[in-house]
Amino acid sequence: MYSHSVIQDLDPTKLKARQFSKSTAPVSKKADNSLWTETPAERQQRLADEVSGKKRRAVDTKVDEEPSDEKKGRRVDEEVIRKGVDDYTQKLRGPALVAQHEASGKAAEKDKDDLGIWDHSRDMSLGGRLMDDSKRAKLIREAQGLGDRFGSGK
Repeated sequence: MYSHSVIQDLDPTKLKARQFSKSTAPVSKKADNSLWTETPAERQQRLADEVSGKKRRAVDTKVDEEPSDEKKGRRVDEEVIRKGVDDYTQKLRGPALVAQHEASGKAAEKDKDDLGIWDHSRDMSLGGRLMDDSKRAKLIREAQGLGDRFGSGK
């Protein structure tokens, strides 16, 4: 594992205290924290001063770097690309496993009707007692949207 000489080189008396790294960036002392502690009367006075032009806004908003036309164009381009990727993925992967399972289940239900009056596995199983078909369908519909909801940023 470690050679004997490396272990001997580690002298616990020569270890230095470990600290967080100290940043070389200057600390900004111009930060105004009064917005956190202002009273409603101070807030009203500040807003009146900002409206009249006596003071600048306390919180500077960032200036848009891109014109709105470019943003709209980029958004449209991203939407086209996302739609193309979704179509390609749908073509490549095919239908969802739930849809495939439901299609095979419908064929199996037709066969079950021919079994007779009483089927032990169908009538004695707990599946029918815990959740009926409408609750199950609703749950599956809600779960299908989970992948779409967080798939891409807007």
